[in-house]
Amino acid sequence: MEKNRLEAFTDGVLAIIITIMVLELKRPEGDSLKDLLSVIPMALGYMLSFMFIAIYWINHHLVFQNFEKVNVKVLWGNLAWLFTMSFIPFTTEWIGAYPVSWAPASLYFTNMLLASVTFHLVYYRLLSANDQQHTFKLGVRNIVCFATYFLAAVLGGLCPIAAYIVVAIVTVWWAFARKKTPSEE
Repeated sequence: MEKNRLEAFTDGVLAIIITIMVLELKRPEGDSLKDLLSVIPMALGYMLSFMFIAIYWINHHLVFQNFEKVNVKVLWGNLAWLFTMSFIPFTTEWIGAYPVSWAPASLYFTNMLLASVTFHLVYYRLLSANDQQHTFKLGVRNIVCFATYFLAAVLGGLCPIAAYIVVAIVTVWWAFARKKTPSEE
């Protein structure tokens, strides 16, 4: 199977996800600064979600450049990952509308956790398809990431500001650290 078809499909799906997210941003109802401030929760949710998607898009390309072979298991793993990513516009809009409510925060951060887990499944499937599954390991950043999303999902409604800050810090850590494949983390 050709990996470039999978990569092109993934690029297209992620572009659609980002487009849906930006279309959900609404202009302020009025022309005052107070009106602008009312849309800040949605804008912040959008920015965090955009960075989350961007990091995964970059890492997807970094991972796939290291492999030549894909198989049906890789395709299904990638589809599972894209499925979890496709919920990001929904969870972003909900958390933007109710930024301090437990259910939206929990679902938003659970979505991030599932995207992270399924992305690592794709990576493991790629290693296996290329006879390198013995090299799979989770690094410190991967484990911190899983733990952060899990704790944010559980506690996000109790202390949402702390959950957002911790997830934002992990997001920045991924965005500005030297890019490595998941096994190098």
